[in-house]
Amino acid sequence: MKPLRAIVTGGATNIGLAITEALLATGGRVAVGQPDPSVAAPLVQRHGDRVVAFQVDVGDPAQCRRFVDEAAARLGGVDILVNNAAISGPGSGRLLAEIDPAHVDLLFRVNIGGVLFCSQAAVPHLRRAGGGVIVHIASINGFWPQRGSMVYASTKAAVVSITQSMAKELAGDKIRVVAVAPGDIRIDSSERLERELKERGVGSDVINQTPLGQGKPQDVADVVAFLCSDGARFVTGTTWIVDGGLLA
Repeated sequence: MKPLRAIVTGGATNIGLAITEALLATGGRVAVGQPDPSVAAPLVQRHGDRVVAFQVDVGDPAQCRRFVDEAAARLGGVDILVNNAAISGPGSGRLLAEIDPAHVDLLFRVNIGGVLFCSQAAVPHLRRAGGGVIVHIASINGFWPQRGSMVYASTKAAVVSITQSMAKELAGDKIRVVAVAPGDIRIDSSERLERELKERGVGSDVINQTPLGQGKPQDVADVVAFLCSDGARFVTGTTWIVDGGLLA
């Protein structure tokens, strides 16, 4: 089996970093896209030329296309795209009275536009490879919105819907499209988010309410790696919830 060639947006930090490491563990090569590609330096030091890093703002369609095309050129093609980059965590939540056009534009442009335009850019490369996998990172907020996060939650609900539509459209090209919806996952901004919610007097519907306890980025990454494997060859158009039983 040939080593898989993957692109991961936001692939050098938090859940994206765990996804990159999980895909590298399969023997593949990964191109990561970050607003500041220097954050990928530790990855490159650990894995050498199996990791390539590029600058990208996924909220800009032109940058999405440039990033994907340059990544494909460096990798020699594309087998997997993981749309992980998003506006989330501290600063992404707003109460109804606080929502303004700039907030809506930013979250829709990055969280929805980034998924659409990176996928659009990747499809020709996936077709040339004879098929492949696109994974969108959604959120349990797409099914169970938190208080004070209605715009963010709506973008993740859109990602769930996009996954279904895109899977139907691309099935004939042997391109599977799946989403993964993480629950309460501990990342480096979790403490800051908890403080922000407390300061704003907004109770959390998620934090410290998971039957299996708070998850780790690796819990999400392992599911993504499986969905990208032949073991999930008959899985498309669905969203896998990785929430430790929160929605049970």
